[in-house]
Amino acid sequence: MTPALSPLEEKESTQRAERIRQMFDRVCGRYELNNALLSFGLDWYWRRRARKMLNLHPSDRVIDLCCGTGAVTRCLARAVPNGEVVGVDFSEGMLGPARRHKGSPGSGAVRYLRSDVLEVPLPDHTFDAATICYGPRNIVDLPRLWEEMTRLVKPGGQVLSLELTRPPGIMGFFHELYLKYVVPLVGGLVSGDREAYRYLQKTISGFLAPEEMAESMGRSGLVQVKVVPLTGGIVTIHHGHTPLT
Repeated sequence: MTPALSPLEEKESTQRAERIRQMFDRVCGRYELNNALLSFGLDWYWRRRARKMLNLHPSDRVIDLCCGTGAVTRCLARAVPNGEVVGVDFSEGMLGPARRHKGSPGSGAVRYLRSDVLEVPLPDHTFDAATICYGPRNIVDLPRLWEEMTRLVKPGGQVLSLELTRPPGIMGFFHELYLKYVVPLVGGLVSGDREAYRYLQKTISGFLAPEEMAESMGRSGLVQVKVVPLTGGIVTIHHGHTPLT
């Protein structure tokens, strides 16, 4: 179990979470457009690679944490035509566009829930898989996140993270320049909130290396954790399973 935070740590965590929630509420209207522009359309490919790795069955139930405006949630629903995907996010601003978007014909049921992803008000072992895409960087307590995802998923089920990461070598040097100068400029122009996209750069630059994140998942009890870099390491998939017992 994750050690409890001190009162001061709990207060700081709550304040940070509220700042992040307000930021996402501000940028929700152009969020998917910015994702497509800043990734040169590769976000479409990354979502599908994550879905393919899960190898879902048609009747599976999936929970998508930090679902934002639902792009990943809808993508997953297309793989479970007889199942269900539940998207969870703490930003009502992000969930508004998600709820208004009509799913593709033949997709499984989709519903959305506003909640802290560390305390989802749903029963234990309800889902066949749990995903979180572009969310771990914003979570203060990663071990608690893995524990919550483990709780929600059936024994032997799947846990997957898709996260922006730092490429190695010379590509990493140019990627850092892109994050520092291009992302705030373009993201700020499109969204009207340059500071939100400065935050994006800081969280990527300061986040765990993929190997460290895999170790974090393993320490929290997840097994068979695989690390799969995409597009030279600009994003990384972490895929694991919950213990059978």
